[in-house]
Amino acid sequence: MVNLRQRRVSNHNGKVQKGSFYLPPEIICEILSRLPVESILRCRSVCKDWCRLTRDPQFINLQLNRVNNQLPRVILKSHYKVDLQSLLLLDTEGCNIRKIPFKKMQLPSSPKFRMSDLRLMSSCDGLLCIAVDYRIHPVIILNPITRDSVILPSQKRRMYVGSHQIGLHFDPSSGKYKVVREYRSMNHLEGSSFEMITVGENSWRTLSAPPVPIEENLGAAVYWNGAFHWKIEEKNNKGGDKCILGFNISDETFYTISCHVKFGTSEYDLLVLGGCLSLVEHDVHLMRIWKVSGTKDEGFYLSHRCTYNTYVRWNKFLCYSVISQTVPDRFLLKLSQDDGKGDGNDSFVQFYPEKAFYSYLDIPGLPIHFRSVHFKPTFVSPRAASLGFS
Repeated sequence: MVNLRQRRVSNHNGKVQKGSFYLPPEIICEILSRLPVESILRCRSVCKDWCRLTRDPQFINLQLNRVNNQLPRVILKSHYKVDLQSLLLLDTEGCNIRKIPFKKMQLPSSPKFRMSDLRLMSSCDGLLCIAVDYRIHPVIILNPITRDSVILPSQKRRMYVGSHQIGLHFDPSSGKYKVVREYRSMNHLEGSSFEMITVGENSWRTLSAPPVPIEENLGAAVYWNGAFHWKIEEKNNKGGDKCILGFNISDETFYTISCHVKFGTSEYDLLVLGGCLSLVEHDVHLMRIWKVSGTKDEGFYLSHRCTYNTYVRWNKFLCYSVISQTVPDRFLLKLSQDDGKGDGNDSFVQFYPEKAFYSYLDIPGLPIHFRSVHFKPTFVSPRAASLGFS
């Protein structure tokens, strides 16, 4: 910890001011760690001592622990023709966006790729995992707040993929960050391949997964209860009633979760709601929520949690996805509209099912089309993570 005990509180002539008082660095850390990350960045400009203090590993861990007890924010990237060179940190309560340009970040210069091709994959402890949409490499771990990054080792061959999902999370059993990816190569679109790497290692390892097809149209792998999860594709699944594939990052084993439910043509989201791994089924005007219960040792199972009337007949021109459940009676939804001519727009709305009420979020600067992930701003260094330090 930075030692501030020798510092005297003085004026510009070097004389101690009357009535001035001293705060121990531990108290300063407690105060600063409770501030929003934007305020902490401004505090770094106040004096050199505060700058050193907020870069200290003990402060970084203190701030991380506080943020992990708060609701996540949302970070997004445009998928439209404009503003492809920035990340956008969203404040849904204040309805404002902070732009974080890629050009100000310490991104790797090799291998060559276009910033506009980067896709948000997942997030953990303020670290973002981003990758090129159509290639298996590069995979980059980035902290958009500190603008520091590392690129994960790549294979010598250049592989193009039809789809891929990448999950990043901290493994408490090893004290290291692990990255798991599921992908379908252009030469083998009918089946998924899985690989894993511990951040700091030199190569990816191939994982032996059950032969089940993974849904392509969902977002990143969902982390819950020490494992990543993927929705199993129903129409090509020959494994019976299995609907979710899980991978425990500590013991590095796969398992499947049975549904006993046929979703048919319904759309759905796989995400964590209220601390439970959940499937949200979109059935015309109904929102059905199914939650996963049980343990890996005793077995997991899917059970019906609740059904809400959304009072909207959703279709291919007007659809939604659930981003989060911000409070028990409120959902944050991403609303997607299409006019049938390739145009349309995305937006955020708050849905209050008990009140049958929608609240549109008027957010200046929100892109027309975007992809988003949950994000908790911290000062965790991806370089330190690659060396085995958090």
